[in-house]
Amino acid sequence: MLKQLIVKGNDKMKRAIVLSGGGSKGSYQIGAWKALKRMHIKYDIVTGTSVGALNGALMVQKSYLKGLWFWYNIDYKYIIKEPICDNMKNQKSVLKHYAKAILLANGMDVSNLEETINKVLNERKVRKSKINFGIITFNLSNFKPKVLTKKDIPIGKLKDYLMASATCFPAFKKKHIDNDDYIDGGYYDNLPINLAIDMGAEEIIAVDLRAVGLKRQTKSKNVKVTYISPRNKLGSFLIFDKNIARRGMRLGYNDTMKTFGKLDGNKYTFKKDHLKRNFNRYSYTYRQILTNIFKRKNDMLSQLLKITAYKADISISYMTEIIESLGMFLNLDDSYIYNINIYNKRLLYRLNQLPSIDRKLVKQKIKDNEWRDLIQNKVILKYIYDDIVTYQNSKTKKDLSNIALLFPNEFLGALYLYVISNSK
Repeated sequence: MLKQLIVKGNDKMKRAIVLSGGGSKGSYQIGAWKALKRMHIKYDIVTGTSVGALNGALMVQKSYLKGLWFWYNIDYKYIIKEPICDNMKNQKSVLKHYAKAILLANGMDVSNLEETINKVLNERKVRKSKINFGIITFNLSNFKPKVLTKKDIPIGKLKDYLMASATCFPAFKKKHIDNDDYIDGGYYDNLPINLAIDMGAEEIIAVDLRAVGLKRQTKSKNVKVTYISPRNKLGSFLIFDKNIARRGMRLGYNDTMKTFGKLDGNKYTFKKDHLKRNFNRYSYTYRQILTNIFKRKNDMLSQLLKITAYKADISISYMTEIIESLGMFLNLDDSYIYNINIYNKRLLYRLNQLPSIDRKLVKQKIKDNEWRDLIQNKVILKYIYDDIVTYQNSKTKKDLSNIALLFPNEFLGALYLYVISNSK
């Protein structure tokens, strides 16, 4: 019901988009914006902190293509002034580089970001827009937050206060405005829902990057809040790389569409109703083989299902969890929107590409309880799959029912692969 209200809207109710801080994870918010545009979801208010303030300004001036350009091509040269070495995609190297800047220069010089903002920000458009805008920064001089709507910001100072909100201190240098020093608004409220409420919002869509920063308890329970947040890891908020950002945009789009029921899945994303169709096609056979393997061993089957946090029967969510675990085991791209048939084919292709395994060695390691130091998920998966291929053998059934309790997720995944590989 909440999703229907938000999508259809109500002319008398004010809707706000709230964007959290999160550094380089901000590309995710551009993907979310794309999804909101696709669903024709309009908004009256935008509030943001840090990178959310920067993205929010673009949402207010309705410059989606400029935001897309910025994040699609993001690189350190658009952010910091210092020369950057080639290994800055490595998190350890990044942290060393920032630590050096903090110790020797009180943080990175982000004047390049100011120049980049000049290219994409149109202060006149922001001020003339019918969409209200609010941001949060933190005044380090008096140790108090500074909460600003666009009418509070002096003309010509919008870029300065956006920079102040996004100054990720101590990694970045403090922002100096009119005799005061400012740092990232995440030191006060990294997800400014209360600011949106103060500005008149009656329903809110909050894109929370789940990054470092303080969050205030929502002051009103009467305001509907729909949260959109990453279901997959986005990487370090200090690494600015276009390929990571492009993935973040895809994930932001996918998660937003899933939040509003337009796509299916959790960690992975599938076209609408494809998971249901897949369940209807394979669940009966899956259930039959599972029961056959555990024939006269109901206690073991119940224990297996309990270990994997599933109910006693197979459901769509049960099978979806198995499918997505397989995607992670076999390293499928988690940012695509999949047709379930193509997804299944890719799973089988990756399985067939796995190198041959020394079954005697694996079996001995399992027997000696030394498998943790030797075996990866995909090795166990292939080992169990090969056993399931011959599951009609009574000895194999016994071995399978025992190993299933040791490797429940790999067992259930291998069984799914067996079912889809033998379907007509």
